[in-house]
Amino acid sequence: MVKRTTAAHTMKTKPITYLAAALALAVAGSSCDHDEIYEPLDFAVRLAPTNTYRVGEPVVFNFEGNADYITFWSGDVGHEYRYRDRTTMPKSELETCQLTFSLSRRSGSNTGDVQVYASDRFEGLAGDNAATDKATIEAIEAGNFADWTRLEVNEESKSGQWGTTTCNLLDVDGNGTALTDNFTLLIRWHPKDVTAQRNYYINTSLEVKFKNRESTSLSYTDLQFVNFNMANEMAGKEYDTYSTGSKIGYLQYGQNAGNIILNAIESGTMCPYLIDTWIFSTPMSLNLTSPDTGLSIKGVTDDVKSYSYTYDKPGTYTVTFVVANGNYQGESGIQTYEVTFTVIDPIE
Repeated sequence: MVKRTTAAHTMKTKPITYLAAALALAVAGSSCDHDEIYEPLDFAVRLAPTNTYRVGEPVVFNFEGNADYITFWSGDVGHEYRYRDRTTMPKSELETCQLTFSLSRRSGSNTGDVQVYASDRFEGLAGDNAATDKATIEAIEAGNFADWTRLEVNEESKSGQWGTTTCNLLDVDGNGTALTDNFTLLIRWHPKDVTAQRNYYINTSLEVKFKNRESTSLSYTDLQFVNFNMANEMAGKEYDTYSTGSKIGYLQYGQNAGNIILNAIESGTMCPYLIDTWIFSTPMSLNLTSPDTGLSIKGVTDDVKSYSYTYDKPGTYTVTFVVANGNYQGESGIQTYEVTFTVIDPIE
């Protein structure tokens, strides 16, 4: 059992037994018969008496006992043991949800042929059922995009230039409307004039930041776009309905020139029918997060008597050590040990 230690800083230690099948250590096989005998786990962690507990100076943890495996959870952001299974953050912790959309028309002077919308009420396309998806899209248009917010896109009047639009999804309309629960981005490519259809390059990304955490950037691949070609010329052609490619009337993903390329004209030949392509991102909650992680600092063959870690911010931290024995002789139950202390600013 870890003993309480008295120091000039706020500190407490306590052992906690934690059994988890998901973390059970594999026992190596043996070519000979043997009895399942092994040493019971005996472990203790103590804070080094030389610790100063100041930002930028290492905190040293001394170990005693026979643990074969030790995993270290530092207690700072992203590495708290209590959040090891957390996959969502409270929406109140969302600080930034910024959509960036860049558009470049490659020729001509007509604008407005690419329209952009956002919603949190769309369930997504099937992606493999043309009749169902066509009906879904027709309902959106018939309803005059009732569940969608039109995003005003900055499109340069001069061809070949990039226009960039940023949108705060925490307040998409200036009235406090947030689109974070089930966010979907819709790009509709629908020129006004069949005789003036043009090529477009598109780049898009999404930055999500939670309070006291680093921001995460979602690329167009993370948004997982699904496209549907609504033009009558595609009716009954299920493969062509979802198809992508470089030929006119189609789009391409992941090219050097842009995340999405819309092809309406090639070598002076224009698409003979009026393009009407709908490109949906897959609906997603924007408060998703990765579970916190620990760091393995000892394996069965390692001789580790101490470990140090340096904190870059003041605060009270709860460090967790997950320890166990496990070798050819058997395995012990997993145990966790917590050490709590306060780190203060350095002396100026």
